[in-house]
Amino acid sequence: MIWLGLVILAAFGGLAIYASLPRRAAGVDKGPNGSRTFGPMARIGFSTLPVIAAVILYSAIGMPQIPSRPYSERAGERNLAAAAAAATDMTDPDFQTDQQIRRLLSQIVLSLEANPRNLQGWVVLARGSLRLGDIERAVAAFARAYALSGHNPLLAIEYADTRITAQQGQIDKVSRDLILHALGQMPNHQLSRYYYGMMLKQQDKYQQALNVFTDLYRDIPKDDPLSGATEAEIQLLNAEIADATQAEPN
Repeated sequence: MIWLGLVILAAFGGLAIYASLPRRAAGVDKGPNGSRTFGPMARIGFSTLPVIAAVILYSAIGMPQIPSRPYSERAGERNLAAAAAAATDMTDPDFQTDQQIRRLLSQIVLSLEANPRNLQGWVVLARGSLRLGDIERAVAAFARAYALSGHNPLLAIEYADTRITAQQGQIDKVSRDLILHALGQMPNHQLSRYYYGMMLKQQDKYQQALNVFTDLYRDIPKDDPLSGATEAEIQLLNAEIADATQAEPN
């Protein structure tokens, strides 16, 4: 939906550009005061630039879907971001992609300075920064996007995911509130349930956490990337509970 929203906004911008360009009359190259005029094809070409820019941006960053698993589990994305940041070969594809995204995000930053209430801009800045491994900027951008969205639950869990990544897996009060808000609005959302289980685990509520992860594991397709992370947590919690049971006095 974010992708669709950005394209729709870009389309409106394109229509505004199309309407603002002086129309060329038949057989006349200049306007009445000598100003430049544009034919139908030129006006259409200029008006489609915002849409093309939006498509290029999301093609470079990736499909803007809510992640199906924690960022800490998305090794491919972390490795790609690290490789791009460390690359020194100007011909390397990852380096070129990294540079392209940086240029696009620089333009978004300028647009946000002019219009800081642009929700779509903050979302793209957050996801683009996350893609590049700039976690701190991603956290700050998600915070602005979440506030502007009226506390959208999908952005809540994405914001929480990024905060937890920035804090090395620790879930603080802000992240807890985000998780609970997302879960309250979307009780079946799998990533929200996963983080709820992690929250309970960090509170030493092992049996409750195990119940959450067990129910989640039953609902996740076995080929889903979140399935492996959930299964690993179930094994760890079973071990923790077994150790605690053995340590209890008879």
